[in-house]
Amino acid sequence: MSLSVTIRNIFLVGILSISCLAAYAQNGSKGMRLNRNVLIKKLTEADSSLVFKQDTDISLLPNFVATDANGSRAQLIGKPDELAIVKWTYVFTADEKVNLAELQKLAWFANTLGDQEGLDWFFAQLAELGKDYKKPLLEIKMFDSKSKGEISYSPKEKVLTITFTPW
Repeated sequence: MSLSVTIRNIFLVGILSISCLAAYAQNGSKGMRLNRNVLIKKLTEADSSLVFKQDTDISLLPNFVATDANGSRAQLIGKPDELAIVKWTYVFTADEKVNLAELQKLAWFANTLGDQEGLDWFFAQLAELGKDYKKPLLEIKMFDSKSKGEISYSPKEKVLTITFTPW
């Protein structure tokens, strides 16, 4: 099946059993006020193939990266209680089942970091992508939770990325 059919199929999956993120806030912090260890725990509970390892710091901030069994990459940049960047990247494959599973993880990720508003935003962008998956996509949204979300899709590389940063 084509990528557009796969994208449309995610809407037929039904209500995702999405666990809410219990990451606690730290008042007065400059980051997204998410605790890195709590977020890592939630992400690895959702996908046991993720193993986070500290990578080279970025702009003097700790950088934790994990890649799952299907090639999705999660990246958490920032201090333990002040994450500056939280990103999930997926490269579409020819395997529709893998793509569907990874889109479900991306939906969970959008909900975890943007609540219901994030999930609705993700599905709206997925619908746009489903209309023409050969067209690049870049959409930015400001969330009430004081975070900014960015969804981008590159048709050349077939890469879908969701990034959350503070605003």
